Amino acid sequence: KNPQRVVYPEGEEEKIVRAAHLVMTENIAKPILLGNQQIITKTIEKLKYNLAEFVIIDPMLSNKNQYYARIFYENRQRKGATLIESKQLMKDSIYFGSMMLKMGDAEALISGLTTHYPNTIKPALQCVGVKKGLNLVSGLYIVVTKRDVYFFADTTVNVNPTSEELAEIAISTADTVQQFDITPKVAMLSFSNFGSAKYPQSLKVKKAVELVKSIRPELTVDGEMQADTAVVPKIIENDFPFSSLKGKANVLIFPDLNSGNIAYKLMARIGEASVIGPILMGMSKPIHVLQRGASVEDIINMTAIAVVEANHKEQ
Repeated sequence: KNPQRVVYPEGEEEKIVRAAHLVMTENIAKPILLGNQQIITKTIEKLKYNLAEFVIIDPMLSNKNQYYARIFYENRQRKGATLIESKQLMKDSIYFGSMMLKMGDAEALISGLTTHYPNTIKPALQCVGVKKGLNLVSGLYIVVTKRDVYFFADTTVNVNPTSEELAEIAISTADTVQQFDITPKVAMLSFSNFGSAKYPQSLKVKKAVELVKSIRPELTVDGEMQADTAVVPKIIENDFPFSSLKGKANVLIFPDLNSGNIAYKLMARIGEASVIGPILMGMSKPIHVLQRGASVEDIINMTAIAVVEANHKEQ
């Protein structure tokens, strides 16, 4: 397939330009750099790349600015937006890039290298919105250990999800995993194993499992269960043979943001696992938020993930 057009708003310019050059030369995607044209141009020249190979758009100078502002205003005029405010917002690279996706002028957006997480999510939600049939966005990390690959969610967005929200997070994660041609085996995690500790926190997870099974009966999912139960096949086999989860899970759904965020960071720092993400799930277009200070390799990895998602949406 033709490479998808991926937008990179703002930067540490040198990292973004280096990543964009590799993405372009490896034919992963067609990068579009958003930001101050003079600064980006100087960075490309400093790195001795061919300026003619890059697509640069300065939202302050673009002839699409007024057009995007009008569309944004028409969509959000009953949600507090004014035309003057909309024109001002379109000078911001993330808002401009999000509108590029909405209007089909690009297929994916990678942002967040120098901004806080909400500063990317808010424009994305206002411009692009959540996927049809969903009510929330959530965050996923791919955790690569020496022997296995796991998918952790939600690790970045929802602080204390309800049972219904947990169920939606589990389904979104399973669907995302399937895009990588991997069969998801989902464990809904808790401090309780199948009713061993009946507290509101564990009952919330139990209800989420029931909801997932009723909404998507074809998915392999079970819980509530402890983390070691999820990843040690002998525990399931010996102690819980009734479970629909056989072998180890590869998708781990955490009951709250505390546990999910702590777990992936401990895996990275103490467990020496490689972590890729965060992957933003639930958006109607591929929009992903880098960790602040992400490396060139991180940017390329997130671009590749966005391209997989964009290609999947075309099918």
